[in-house]
Amino acid sequence: MNDASLFIAIAAMAGVTAFSRVLPFLLSPRSRLLKLLAGDHPAIRIAGPALLVALAVASLARPVIESPSRPTLLSYGIGAVATAVVLRWRQSVGLAVVAGIVAFGLAGPATRWLLS
Repeated sequence: MNDASLFIAIAAMAGVTAFSRVLPFLLSPRSRLLKLLAGDHPAIRIAGPALLVALAVASLARPVIESPSRPTLLSYGIGAVATAVVLRWRQSVGLAVVAGIVAFGLAGPATRWLLS
């Protein structure tokens, strides 16, 4: 993934997040859409995180599909496992994401070194 596409993916995720946070302030208090979004329906509660995950997968899947080498796959796998383990252990999404990023960043050079 080159820098331009990474920045586009980050900007898209930031835009979706900002729009989802600002939308309730832009709608009329009597709006049916606002009442739907403010409801407690499970599909509405999961829509925001699901959209962010979809954007992340769409932007991160390209390097795996274009170069499915063992170090690339191991780096992504180690990052995903680290994220899941920290999330399960500490129940903190922020800490889990940071742990996953750090594990992914360290796994790249480590797997290349171990597999060379």
